[in-house]
Amino acid sequence: MADGPENCDDLDSKTVDEGKVEEISAEDEAAQLRDKLLRLTAEFDNFRKRSAREKEEYRKFAVERVIIELLEVYDNFERALESAKQTDDITSVITGIEMVFKQFTGILEKEGLEKIECKGAEFDPYLHEAMMHVEHPDHEENTVVDVCKPGYCLHTKVIRPAMVTVSKKPEE
Repeated sequence: MADGPENCDDLDSKTVDEGKVEEISAEDEAAQLRDKLLRLTAEFDNFRKRSAREKEEYRKFAVERVIIELLEVYDNFERALESAKQTDDITSVITGIEMVFKQFTGILEKEGLEKIECKGAEFDPYLHEAMMHVEHPDHEENTVVDVCKPGYCLHTKVIRPAMVTVSKKPEE
């Protein structure tokens, strides 16, 4: 037999030696993988903490631009109050306050705030909160007949539903 090993003892020792080499490399590989896992875990934890800090910082300063614009409204209200104290012309005071109010609503609208128009509309529980139901012969059932407190949407999200009075069928 020229193809096989001539001494069986050589074959057994070779297998044992190779097995030891494989075991050692498996242990090394396990240690390397364990080390890599620990490093990745620590790296992910640091990323999570950094992301949370950045998110908090962004939240703190996200409204900065709007606040700066609202400071102009604040200053104008202060001037309007001082002017109202020193004048007898109520018309000019009203005009000044209307101008400041228009400036204020312009800023809010520019930021995506919209007032929910609802008087005469069909009651929608996503947009309206029914404060009471009243019998109203001039309106269809489930129609908003009065607005107690206006509602608002920011972009497409309802941030405050309108508090409304809803018509119901008159009892006969």
